[in-house]
Amino acid sequence: MALAGIKLDRQKIIIVAGAAVTVSVSVAVAAGVGWWLGGRFVKKKYRDRRLNPQAKQQPSHSEHMSSFSSQEWNSLPAEGERRDSVRIDFQSSGDVRQRKVSIPQVPVQHPVTSGPVSSYDDNADVQENIVLVMVGLPGRGKTAVANRTARYLAFFHGAEVEVFNVGDKRRRAKGYMKGEEYDFRNRKNMDQRMKYSYDTLQDMKDFLKQKNGRIGIFDANNVTRDRRKWILQELQDLDGRAQVIFVELVNKRAMIYQAEMAEDDVKSASKPRDSVEDYKKRVAHYMDFYEPLASGGRLDDPEQQYAYIKCIENGTQIILNKIKGYMPGRITQFITNCCHVHWMTQKKLYFSRHGQSEYNAAGRIGGDSDLTEMGERYALALKEFAEERICVDSETRKAIPARLWTSTLKRTVRTARHISTSVIQRDNGEPWIQMKARHWSNLDEIYAGACDGLTYAEIKERYAKEAAARKKNKLAYRYPRGESYLDVIQRLEPIIQEIERHRESLLIVGHQGILRMIYAFYKGIDREQAPHQTLELNHVIELNPHAYRTNEKIYNLLPYEEAGDDGQKQH
Repeated sequence: MALAGIKLDRQKIIIVAGAAVTVSVSVAVAAGVGWWLGGRFVKKKYRDRRLNPQAKQQPSHSEHMSSFSSQEWNSLPAEGERRDSVRIDFQSSGDVRQRKVSIPQVPVQHPVTSGPVSSYDDNADVQENIVLVMVGLPGRGKTAVANRTARYLAFFHGAEVEVFNVGDKRRRAKGYMKGEEYDFRNRKNMDQRMKYSYDTLQDMKDFLKQKNGRIGIFDANNVTRDRRKWILQELQDLDGRAQVIFVELVNKRAMIYQAEMAEDDVKSASKPRDSVEDYKKRVAHYMDFYEPLASGGRLDDPEQQYAYIKCIENGTQIILNKIKGYMPGRITQFITNCCHVHWMTQKKLYFSRHGQSEYNAAGRIGGDSDLTEMGERYALALKEFAEERICVDSETRKAIPARLWTSTLKRTVRTARHISTSVIQRDNGEPWIQMKARHWSNLDEIYAGACDGLTYAEIKERYAKEAAARKKNKLAYRYPRGESYLDVIQRLEPIIQEIERHRESLLIVGHQGILRMIYAFYKGIDREQAPHQTLELNHVIELNPHAYRTNEKIYNLLPYEEAGDDGQKQH
């Protein structure tokens, strides 16, 4: 009976195994048939699209923005091929081969951003606001840093930012205040000044409540712990959607000169010197009650829980506390670079286009052409200007440190090549190489892509739709296979950071498209209007930025020569 049972079990096993094999084969056959049919369908769909390009399909963003046909793309110059192909390395049977794979690229118009790069609350999917609260004694450069930071955020990050200055509110409401009116012991004066602070803070809160992602800068002295605590309490009704960062500028001495003072204060004083003397009295009153940020020296100091940036002695020491996120990081880098701007009274910026190039004379854009004879004459005149004005103090005639930057293109390098370099002694005794040229690819002219080397008349004739699109929105328009001014702004951001970091005067020999953007930033011109600025050949622009304004001078180095129309004045 036992043996019979064993035979029965073996039969069952054989039957089950046979069924399993049958099922497996059936599944494999079904999968193979499905793969074959799917491949046939995909091939047919691809073939139909290839043979019938007019077939209805959802257009991409690139197709919406381009006016180029496939024939026009195929006829574009081979020079652009290096930007539209990729070299792929692959290994087969032990050897390495290369092949070039063409990747067609359609010009895409860069969108104009209306707000900053996102900075999100960890606990909510809502873009939060940022509040910068300035802290420090009068005469330390708070307003200069606040205004410069606001321009940086608006111009390079598209942020909706506004500075709310308590002093401006006071000037509009009352006008000039004498030094004794800032005495903290006078309760009546303190109540009046507190009202100006409260009204200004309410204005900033209204600005932030209108839309998420905005940045408000509260520009006041805020020198006491109680005042800073009050500000945080007032901001609580923003529902936690505001990241508050205190920015403190610490210096042992004050820098007081009229160029950095509010024009209304200087005009309202009975004598210009009165405004300076009253300013000194104001500083003295604030010093009696000044409590630096987190100055308790204890780890349990409540202000250690604040996010803050502390710049000590013009940035020679930087203390950061609880700075988190992309935009706060960009703000921090810029402020730590520019925190000394109030003290750099001799620092000036000089912008010069290269001397006339062969392409300028022919009315063509882009390229890497050499200088004409007029361009060479301008290069010699620029050498004389740089050595006699930029590198020498205008009053003492003493040599002062200065820098020289150019793009990597031939016409700027050759324009600056005559400017001599020499070794001078800085005030601290260290040697300095005067006007040592630095060549930046970031300063190269805006790349016109398929239109490089053409005149504007030729562009209009060959690519009428592209010419119309550029005219409609010059800031956002991107040349086919080229750049837009928004692209230029992006690659100029590190340049601005470096300009702010350096403390010496700077001469930039560049191109009109690039200098337009740098010039507009320092002049406070909206970036939508920046591409329409005109910088003429044979001229040097001198800028001297201050807290409330940027002074400008223009020098014509070849007054008896006319460069003519280089094709860019109206474009």
